[in-house]
This record gives sequence, structure tokens and C-alpha cells, in this order.
Amino acid sequence: MEASERQPKFWSNGQTYTTAAICLFLGVIAGYLLHSPVQAMSSVPATAVAPQAASSGMKGGMPSPDDMKHMADQQVAPLLVELQKNPRNAELLAKIGRSYMAAQQYPKAQPYYEQSLAVKANPDTMNELSFVYYSLGDVDKAIETLNHAVKLDSTNPKYLFNLGMFEWHGKSDPKAAIAAWQSFVKANPNDPKRAQVEQMIAQAKQHLTIAPGTKTDKPAM
Repeated sequence: MEASERQPKFWSNGQTYTTAAICLFLGVIAGYLLHSPVQAMSSVPATAVAPQAASSGMKGGMPSPDDMKHMADQQVAPLLVELQKNPRNAELLAKIGRSYMAAQQYPKAQPYYEQSLAVKANPDTMNELSFVYYSLGDVDKAIETLNHAVKLDSTNPKYLFNLGMFEWHGKSDPKAAIAAWQSFVKANPNDPKRAQVEQMIAQAKQHLTIAPGTKTDKPAM
């Protein structure tokens, strides 16, 4: 699976996971996984983490994994206090999950997302949890979760785009990837990234004769 060598990029809700540390500094949550414009969100409370991170010896202004974990724990602390008062608050549970996900603390993010969905079925939460599963190496669970999101919102470009990426990069299944991306194009003909998705469809079609799961060198997406 490609994910063990380099994480493919996916689309979520507004920011980029590859700049999760920066998002923590800005007090926003990573949600963009490929091609939506960066949008600030209030999902994670802004806290004064930059000075503390700087004092921990960051190189080049970027925090270490330990720094990111510490910052996430700081931001989550007040949310956990609030959660004790209302343990079945789906939005709060998802917010905690996002905080950990942005800091790449995927094992910590997973249970909060799952608890959130146990309270309320939310396709955006499913989309984010699917990325957590993928990052933890559970591709099948990631696809299953994202398919649930698609059932709730069958035309959502985020879900269809990511589903194709999971199928292609995670399962090496070009047929399934093409199906997802064709649904993307059909449901969202005016999406600004339609041309890019169509290009990926064309690339995946070159691999239709290759059995699912076969390792290939391309397309490089």
C-alpha cells in the first residue's frame, strides 16, 4: 500500500492535514486534504501554544511530534472538562477528535470520532474518521466508513473524491476509484477541480487490466 511510503492527499473540510502544526498555531483544524480552499474554522479553540512550542526547541519553526502532542493535549483539556458535563455531545466529541487528528495523534482521535458517530450520524464526521482509519493502516474500515458518508450525501464532492483516493491508493482498485470519481464529475460538473479528477480517471483507466491489489508505479497522484 502506498500509504506506508507516502501519504496520498485527500479532501476533507477546509484545510490541509500536511500543515496540521500550523493549523494548531492558528487555532484552526485541518480539514483540507487535497483541493478545497483554505478556510478558517472554529472547531479548535485558539490557545497560546506558540510561545511554549518555541521554548521546546522546535527547528525551523516546526514542532516535533512531541510538541504537537503536547499542544493537542493543551487544546483538548478544556474540552474534556466540558465533555464530563455532557458526555453525549456529538459535536464536542468530534471536536476533540479533530484536535487530535490535526496533531496526527490518530489513535487518540479515533475513539472520540467513533463515540460522536454513536450519538449522531454525521457524514462529515465519517469523512474525517475515514482518514483516521486510513492513517492507522485500516484501509477497509476507511472505505466502509466513507461509503456510509456517501449513502447519507451521495453527491458530496469531498466524499466521492476521497473514496476514489482510498480505492486507488489503498486498495489499488482502479475500477472502484473510477466509479467514485465518475460520480464526482456527474454530481459536480462545475467543481473547479473537475479537470484534475478527469485526468485521474484517465490515468486509472490505464490500469483496468491490472488485478486489484497489484502494486504499480503510477499514476503519481
